[in-house]
Amino acid sequence: MKRQTYKLSIALASLLTLGVVSSCYKDHSTGVTHPLEVVDPTSQLQELYEVEFGSTLTIQAPQYKITNGANVTPTIEWEVDYKKVSTTSTLAYTPTKSSDYGIHPARLKMQTPDGTYYHRFRIRVNFKYREGLYALTQQSGKTAVGYYPFGQAANPVADIFTEGGVDRDLTGTPQTLNMFTHTTGAGRTTNYLFVGADTWGYRMNADSLKVIGSRMNFNGHTVQANAFSPQDLNEYVVAGGNLYTVGLQTTLPRRLNDARLRTAFSGTLPVLAGRISVWRNAIYSGGLVLFDETTGTAIVLELAGSGNKVYPFKATYSEPDPFTGQDVSVTGNPFSGSTLLDMSGTTTMSHVALLTHSASSSEYTLAVIEPNLFLSSSKAGTSYPMQRIIYKGTDSPTHLALRPEHNSAYVAAGNKIYLYDLQRQVTSSPEAYITLGASETIQSMVLSGGTRLYIATYDGSAGAVYSYDVSGSTAQQLWRDTSLGKVTKLVYREPR
Repeated sequence: MKRQTYKLSIALASLLTLGVVSSCYKDHSTGVTHPLEVVDPTSQLQELYEVEFGSTLTIQAPQYKITNGANVTPTIEWEVDYKKVSTTSTLAYTPTKSSDYGIHPARLKMQTPDGTYYHRFRIRVNFKYREGLYALTQQSGKTAVGYYPFGQAANPVADIFTEGGVDRDLTGTPQTLNMFTHTTGAGRTTNYLFVGADTWGYRMNADSLKVIGSRMNFNGHTVQANAFSPQDLNEYVVAGGNLYTVGLQTTLPRRLNDARLRTAFSGTLPVLAGRISVWRNAIYSGGLVLFDETTGTAIVLELAGSGNKVYPFKATYSEPDPFTGQDVSVTGNPFSGSTLLDMSGTTTMSHVALLTHSASSSEYTLAVIEPNLFLSSSKAGTSYPMQRIIYKGTDSPTHLALRPEHNSAYVAAGNKIYLYDLQRQVTSSPEAYITLGASETIQSMVLSGGTRLYIATYDGSAGAVYSYDVSGSTAQQLWRDTSLGKVTKLVYREPR
């Protein structure tokens, strides 16, 4: 009897050494001489499983044998969030509710009459819409947003609003798309999406596509551009040439800066172009760059707790003397009488590039301004130096993408993209860096990570989206996709 008891103690000790923190046994034996017949796994489950929202996670129970060679079939139970969800050898878990996001405790139980094997693990439900390329388009008369996960064309989504079940009326012509992130002082990060069409806009959670607040309306004005300022935690929208402010905790657009803008322009409210760039140099210094279409003036709006301030842009720059043709230094408005074609900021938000056209000279110009240095010069009573680059291409440029680490910019014109050095004046038209199909016209482009350039084109009947590797002196096409139709704006959502 003592010998049998000793053998049983050794067996129990051996079984306990098989378990780890996540796996354990519960002994159901009732006698000291009964040989244990329990599950002995020959493979192990993971500690953490990940699944994308809306997809199905399938987990097979581990392979096993029964101790002492017994022929016993264990009962199986799977639990998620402490609730039994399956009694088969396979767990199929599909998260479909908004409460399913995040990490869930789970457990597998395999039971025989003599004992129970447990394995605890976790399931993390990831948001379906994360890093990647987003494309503003229209599907069946409704504003839509296509999605290329991680910037790849392998599994594009035609419309995240349809797939994500957004229950709002999105009928309308798409105008603008923006994505931004805000992290609270407590460290909680929320990703936002703004979509604007016709005279309305919606703010959504960019991860779950849950609509935040009510539909924004802009007094019948067509939405043109959107930007978020981390300086004062407000969204800014240009609609019908007017600047609207929308607090992050509300969806009520207000024209809070009209009086300041009117004062800065001698009593006349400027008519703003459909572009906004956010700049920020430090925690206490930041704002917006806008453009007045009436006078051809760049506007630096400083956002400060003591009160916002408007500065019409002035600089010292060079231009040809009308009599001698030689370059002379001039101080004043470098964009006077010009229209803005495009504006491009940087991820660090310290540089803003402008592409403008002067009707009087028929010239297209490129210029980069640093708002913080401009404000420092203005407050010190000195002139801000700025270099203008004259565009020499044969086609009319329409879009701009700044590449500040190389002091250069990609300029789109027709079906071509040119690479311009922003510190050196060119004397003749440069060779095209990228040439697309002869019938295609570039609609939008965005640079991601300094090495991937995404381009949307339209030929009058069909649209295409391209991805190029621009890390070298020669651009390399990575993919081309035509599944989305005409795309009007591209936005790349960078990883956190």
